[in-house]
Amino acid sequence: MRAGSSSKRIVITGGGGFIGANLTRRLVKLGYEVHVIHRKSSDNWRLKEIKKNITLHAAPPTKKSLKKLMEKISPTAIFHLATYGSYRNQEDAEQIITTSVNGTLELLYATIDVDYKIFVNTGSSSEYGLKPKPMKEADILEPISFYAAAKASQTLLCQAFSYQYKKPIVTIRPFSVYGPYEQKDRFIPTIMHALIAKRPIMLTPGKQRRDFIFIDDLIDIYVAALKKSSKLSGEIINAGTGHEYTNDEIVKTLFKMTGQKTKVIKGGFEKRMWDNPHWIANITKAKKMLNWKPKYSIEKGLSKTYNWLVQNRLTDE
Repeated sequence: MRAGSSSKRIVITGGGGFIGANLTRRLVKLGYEVHVIHRKSSDNWRLKEIKKNITLHAAPPTKKSLKKLMEKISPTAIFHLATYGSYRNQEDAEQIITTSVNGTLELLYATIDVDYKIFVNTGSSSEYGLKPKPMKEADILEPISFYAAAKASQTLLCQAFSYQYKKPIVTIRPFSVYGPYEQKDRFIPTIMHALIAKRPIMLTPGKQRRDFIFIDDLIDIYVAALKKSSKLSGEIINAGTGHEYTNDEIVKTLFKMTGQKTKVIKGGFEKRMWDNPHWIANITKAKKMLNWKPKYSIEKGLSKTYNWLVQNRLTDE
């Protein structure tokens, strides 16, 4: 990989994941020198086509070696996306806390002497817990799962570190992100696979709603944060659309968009404890501080996701 300017050197943790890989691709396209720190066990399939354009680093085994690596890279920006617990099969509470809390603290201390312009922490809308109205960044956090509690701790830890050491750290709180490269067993890829294979689509019962944000809109927020770095220290910013949809509405939109249908079984999945009649972001702060607004309607985002999935043959037939 060709060495870039130190002013355009980026470190991404969790760069092989869904959000991380999309961010990595965008930054490479924008001409940044991207260094991805990943677990040795990661297969990084999402990065296969751009491996020659980035530098991959297996996560150092000790705090000392992590600090040495970060000081050697000397990034102008750090995007922290490494996580565990956001998927249904990741339920080990100790591992969740180790990754979100201990891992974040180690990274913060490993980069304390790095003169970066911004450290972007990735939180989660699950930190809020159940709320009856659009969620604001200043709302009281009421997490109801180990993952949500760990992400809330991670966010508060980053805020405290920012204030204590005068470091430019900002937290982005994504809502329900979807799009190309999303893990196969998540809601939107699952219903798309079912539609393609003409299998029944299983839905939870009731009218639970979520704020679905297309991946490109979320990546726009990360890039905007990079450009507005001097004004974001200590801030928390929601990443949603300000619109919410039921699973039924998503499926009906998919049917209309593709001109195809399959059987829908309501109650095929049990309601989860965090399913709520309302789960929506107040995005006033993102609009004001980042001069950002979502570009993708749910129809446009679903269409782009579906076409990508079909073109890449990522079905389970």
